[in-house]
Amino acid sequence: MPLKFEIKLELKLKEKTQSQIVTPDLLHGFFFNLLPPNLAEEFHKPSRFKPFSLWSRDIFNFNKALSDHNKENSTPSKEITVTISFIKDEYYPAFLAALFERKKKLFLGPYAVKLKMLDGKLIKNDQYQGFDEFLNISPHPYLYFYFKTPVVFKRGEMDYPLPEPRLVFKSLLNKWNYFSPFKVKVDLRKTLEEKICIIFAGIRTHKITLSLGSGITGFTGKAVFYGRNLTDEELLWLNILGEFSNYAGVGRKTTMSFGMTRFEAHNKEEEL
Repeated sequence: MPLKFEIKLELKLKEKTQSQIVTPDLLHGFFFNLLPPNLAEEFHKPSRFKPFSLWSRDIFNFNKALSDHNKENSTPSKEITVTISFIKDEYYPAFLAALFERKKKLFLGPYAVKLKMLDGKLIKNDQYQGFDEFLNISPHPYLYFYFKTPVVFKRGEMDYPLPEPRLVFKSLLNKWNYFSPFKVKVDLRKTLEEKICIIFAGIRTHKITLSLGSGITGFTGKAVFYGRNLTDEELLWLNILGEFSNYAGVGRKTTMSFGMTRFEAHNKEEEL
């Protein structure tokens, strides 16, 4: 059963360094410090797909405000929200126990971190959806994707920061078939090549720097897909995979805050 939830972090600068930017790979490392040792070891093992995703829209806003601070004398917020998604809910109890029993201090780059309680809770806005529940959704023909953190695909050695329907659904299809006990029952290759079109795209590209200096170019924004002459089964599975994106994310490096996605499906084209 896929599930996702939020935790809130309070940051306090402990050491003055040349860079106070919180890069996505630093957030990735911070997450592993929250895990119990056996779970961290399992997540480190090589695998085609990782059973978790990690996102924070706030770190990108935080980094931008930090950069603007030097130019405009603005002050970035010292609180960030992190969304954690487990594609397999079996990991959740061990993670939750470790979160409440943690004894060591937490750091995110140069910042000391305190997990913020809200009404006595560390976990906020938790959502669950069983794989069997995805199969019972009501499909709609207009497929809206809101890309909340930068999405990136790979073409050869190059980043490909465009919402091409084939790449969006291929990334979801592969992850669904890897984790779900209910495999996709229709061949969508021809469907994605010939029947799906983009009827709206409003995106912006971003160059994201990692801690060792390498960069990744991704896009955020909104894309609307529509399928022509789809069979009922094709339309159903496109909707299922879209709903799955709310937990799995889209594209590469979803364990490093890339690819956070919100999906909606509608019967008619909404106001763009």
